[in-house]
Amino acid sequence: MRPIRRVLAVGAHTDDIEMGCGGTLARIRREVPDAKITVVALSRAEASLPPGSAPDRLETEFRNSMRHLGDVEVIALQYAVRVMDSHRQAILDDLIKIRQSVDPDLIFTHATSDTHQDHVVTSQESVRAFRGRTLLGYEAPWNQTTSSASLRIVLEDDDVACKVRMVTEYKSQIELGRLYVNDEFVRGFASYRGAQAKTRYAEGFELIYGTL
Repeated sequence: MRPIRRVLAVGAHTDDIEMGCGGTLARIRREVPDAKITVVALSRAEASLPPGSAPDRLETEFRNSMRHLGDVEVIALQYAVRVMDSHRQAILDDLIKIRQSVDPDLIFTHATSDTHQDHVVTSQESVRAFRGRTLLGYEAPWNQTTSSASLRIVLEDDDVACKVRMVTEYKSQIELGRLYVNDEFVRGFASYRGAQAKTRYAEGFELIYGTL
């Protein structure tokens, strides 16, 4: 794997990045402590909160989650959920500005096989914004009927433990009973991908562009 210095992870919503590539970000931080990591959530997902919650609750949980990785640049935009298709050009413009500012050598976004409407837009506009750079698509198996994840990144116990801590910062989603926001799911899916790589834990990715 070539040296990694500037990493960018893009998610449609707060919690997407942690679920998709949280373990890999933890591994990068562990192995390359001085790497610059930037995370971008296009939406604070205010419509996905328990009744009575503060509008910025998910953004707060997002920022708290990322603190488990140490020094991370956090960008939270405010596109509305489920209507991102109406804002494609603005999203692309934002991603291009972020590309110019961060100049990442490794980018994570949603896999192209993801069916959630906002994830589709985020993936497609990431492909346009980061063409020619190394771009990996992470999984959201509850939104996918097929998987294009042919690449496995091996994780250590500490990486998965960090991912669990990140995910469980989302108390709002735990309150709503989201089945994937728990230790059992995180470890179980990492074990499944790990078995495919003949190791204990791994995360799966689609290689959309570039080389490793």
